[in-house]
Amino acid sequence: MAWRSALWLAAAALGVSLPVVARTYCCTDDAGRRVCGDILPIECQKRSYQEFDGRGVMIRSHEGPMTAEERGRREAERARKQEEERQAKELERGNRALRASYASASDIDAKRDRLLAEANENLKQAKDRLDTAIARKQKLDMEAEFFQKKPMPESLKSDIRDNQEELTTLQATVDERQQDVAAISARFDDEKKRYLSLGGRR
Repeated sequence: MAWRSALWLAAAALGVSLPVVARTYCCTDDAGRRVCGDILPIECQKRSYQEFDGRGVMIRSHEGPMTAEERGRREAERARKQEEERQAKELERGNRALRASYASASDIDAKRDRLLAEANENLKQAKDRLDTAIARKQKLDMEAEFFQKKPMPESLKSDIRDNQEELTTLQATVDERQQDVAAISARFDDEKKRYLSLGGRR
């Protein structure tokens, strides 16, 4: 390759035009030897190789066939980059919406407080219903004590079952309402930090 470049330089200095020769293809074989030819050598057909023009300048690099593992890595890398780009675009859209939604940080606090008041009221109501069901359970347990040594009426059994189901449902509701309160606090803490980091409304 070096001799071709030198030849072209010498010809250019003398103002002589040289004919364009065939392209050359080169690769490295299994033994680490450099293999070149005016047509693609057999050793290069299943591996990466480079294509040079008549001046010895590489004009193209060809990748060899990939293994399944290599294809998997490439696809995973492509998917990772696409996901990063998607997340970056989503973040930028969110930032634009955030700046457009609030005139100041105090607006964020006001909306947070309003939603928290609603969520806490829902939580209180759920706890009150749960307390009522717990009181009902205590009453049913006292009634059930009278039937430890004799058959319990079916109506009392049914009331106990219904009460247990109600307790399970109400406890799940209380847990959900508590999660709502925590989620609202976390959401607006994050929004306020982002809003301030973006310099407020633009």
